[in-house]
Amino acid sequence: MPIEFRRLWRLASDHENYSYIFRGDECLLKRKRDLIMKVLREFEKRFNPSPDEEVYVFFVPGRVEVFGKHTDYAGGHSILFALDRGFFCISRVNDLGMIRIRDINPIYGERVFKVSDRLEPPIGDWGNYPMTVVKRLCMNFGTWFKGVDIVFGSDLPVAGGMSGSSALMIMTFLAFAVPNSLFQDPNFKENIRNENDLAMYLACIENGRSFKGLAGERGVGTFGGSEDHTIIIAGKRGRLSVYRFAPIIHKAEITMPSELSFIILYSGVKAEKTGEARYWYNLASRRAKLAVRRYNDFYGTRHTVLRDIIDENKGLSFEDLMSKVERATANYVERGKDLDLPGRFKQFYMEDRMIIPEAVKAFTFRDYEELGRLCDLSHKLSKQYLWNIVEEIDFLQRESMRCGALASSGFGAGFGGSAYAIVERERSGDFIKKLEESYSKHFPKHVGEYSFFETNTCNGAIELFTDTSPSGRGGLPFRIGL
Repeated sequence: MPIEFRRLWRLASDHENYSYIFRGDECLLKRKRDLIMKVLREFEKRFNPSPDEEVYVFFVPGRVEVFGKHTDYAGGHSILFALDRGFFCISRVNDLGMIRIRDINPIYGERVFKVSDRLEPPIGDWGNYPMTVVKRLCMNFGTWFKGVDIVFGSDLPVAGGMSGSSALMIMTFLAFAVPNSLFQDPNFKENIRNENDLAMYLACIENGRSFKGLAGERGVGTFGGSEDHTIIIAGKRGRLSVYRFAPIIHKAEITMPSELSFIILYSGVKAEKTGEARYWYNLASRRAKLAVRRYNDFYGTRHTVLRDIIDENKGLSFEDLMSKVERATANYVERGKDLDLPGRFKQFYMEDRMIIPEAVKAFTFRDYEELGRLCDLSHKLSKQYLWNIVEEIDFLQRESMRCGALASSGFGAGFGGSAYAIVERERSGDFIKKLEESYSKHFPKHVGEYSFFETNTCNGAIELFTDTSPSGRGGLPFRIGL
């Protein structure tokens, strides 16, 4: 639901209005208010809306992958949460047939393009993400959409491994689709009937695949799964969510222990997805597909994901299954390097079938010693078999444990980005200070770039300051629903 611009000024300026969204102290609420006020002022400066003009306001969070390293597209499980950092945006309809989308950070500036199904999104530029969204929606639903003006700001570290690119695409989708009433379109309602459908469709916009009757295209150039989009849409405050993927199935919610905090450790090394970096980013998913293809060719099966191989062989021990997979997939060389397809399968099996079930128990029964062991094993498997752990992330994981963390691991796609540490809440400040001193000493080149901060679990994408809210009170958020 839209809000008049003059009313938005009043509601956005009161930091108490953010307590319904973010759990935290007054300083956190004021930081959120300050960010959205910057967005609001930039929107007014750039587009000069009248006081009674209707605008739309959204918050779209990033995500933290606690367990489930490169498991989603292979049909596995993940333990996830939406964090309390992400994108605020304001949008309105225009009559120009154009998208004008502006970052409040002057480094990134503004991109302007037509509402069209013939766009050519530029890979390597941040405009690739919003252009891909608009092009796909026009391809799937027609070019009847009105243009939209968007201003946004984010408190996520850029390329920090918290799915900022997926969050940006989801933000663009909401800022474009909601003002255009896409959720009421018959074709949309026929194909997208619940949150899981929406998350899967958004993932398909990104990776280029088709979804039901909605034809795909090239996407943004990366070939990931749908865990990011699922938790960004469906995250729950105070909860860690357990999902299985391909297709998306919600399995469980774990209450986040109140005595614990997640500390995000952004290394200062950007997890880039362009050029040569994209090859390595996509290699983990390609190796999973290659393992399935080689297995099918060898045994005459017709599996589609790594999970199918495990399900076919439920009666075999892990050792016997590994031997069977090795016979079919060993010695596959590309660019002069053995891609170790058996190792890729091993990492998936151990993460999905051994680590994640035990991690759910460890969180549930507050067994933090076991949780620490599982995080350490997950991190090491990623380093050994996914080849995505850079030196800085490995250091942060080990040094976190030395500084008193209960558990720590790198997370996300890897190749830079972040690690997380789980610490006792009352010790979080001292932990961050101690780790910053150590990291600065060992990696002085990243001083001024890295960022360590405490975060909380958060609800998924929400529209802000609307009269339609669960409590009926104006100015409160409601969940994006179908």
